[in-house]
Amino acid sequence: MEDTFNKRFARQVVNIALRITEGENVYISTLRDALDLAEAIALECTYIGAKPLITTVSDEYLTRALVEPKEVYVESTPKHQLEAVGASDVYIGIGKPALSAVPMSRIGAWRRSRKPIGDRMDEKGTRWVAIAYPTENRAKEVGIPFMKLKSAILSALDIDYSKLGEKGHQLTELLTDSDEVHLTSPHGTDLVFSAKDRKWIVDDGVISEEDVEMGDVGLNLPCGEVFVCPREDSANGTAFFDVPSNYYGHRVNQLRLEFKQGRVIEYDAEEGRDDFENVLNSATGDKDRIGEFAIGLNPRASFVADILVDEKVLGSVHIALGNNKGPAYGGQNDSSIHWDFVMTKPTVVVDGEILIEDGQIKI
Repeated sequence: MEDTFNKRFARQVVNIALRITEGENVYISTLRDALDLAEAIALECTYIGAKPLITTVSDEYLTRALVEPKEVYVESTPKHQLEAVGASDVYIGIGKPALSAVPMSRIGAWRRSRKPIGDRMDEKGTRWVAIAYPTENRAKEVGIPFMKLKSAILSALDIDYSKLGEKGHQLTELLTDSDEVHLTSPHGTDLVFSAKDRKWIVDDGVISEEDVEMGDVGLNLPCGEVFVCPREDSANGTAFFDVPSNYYGHRVNQLRLEFKQGRVIEYDAEEGRDDFENVLNSATGDKDRIGEFAIGLNPRASFVADILVDEKVLGSVHIALGNNKGPAYGGQNDSSIHWDFVMTKPTVVVDGEILIEDGQIKI
């Protein structure tokens, strides 16, 4: 990214989004292509007396590191990385690697190796942010021009954060203490689940003191969603996702999931069914249970096959399978995956009242 953007955005990440303070240890994990932004964030940390540590890899290195060694080595968790994360107050992840050349079984082994790291962060209550970053390899992988991907990410970051937060908090206040959620769509979705006694949370680009107190210590940039962890055994019916999912370079499109008591009992896809199945087969724990339901609120987000952007598109909704037991969710699923799927033009009825109709939010 350009120097002017990096400096401005680094200040936002450090001083506003994460509210990093003097003496805090900050772990920054970045793609090599995003090293300029990582260093800008690290410098901003040093200006306020925080201590950054940067680790970086290239797509090429990570691909070889996941494919060439024995799978048992890929699956093992690096103890020094686990200790470094455990000693950190803040974790910043920048960019997503392009791994289309890596078999799903190896990606699954890698995800299993990282689960103890996520668990350690959950146990400590580490504040974290995941930042979307455009790269040439990612653009090639999802089949769109690089400048389109870059423009989409920058556009989704360039929003009125206070206005988005106000809208999000309006929704959470309305949805607090709600129970039954009925989701339908013109593509064939007809799903009912319960959110009884579960907290609705807004991802507004800031981890406030209030957020930390309630356990909501993570966010995405771009931001812009309201989410809840449904009761894990409550989802029944069909969900159809018309937005393609790109899982580390492996495309799953037109996915249909059939839920019974919260668990996926049948699935099909127009494209990538085997990849979907392989992800589930290589994941641990509650990999096939509903983990999250969320509503997109970002007015400048658009669909570019990057989940951090796609799931924020205004009026879309997404459902995740897998892990939701961290403090930000308050659920019970324990898994090595948390996999989001997006649908458009949803109608959402909460306790008999229409909240979203054909993709239009009614408040």
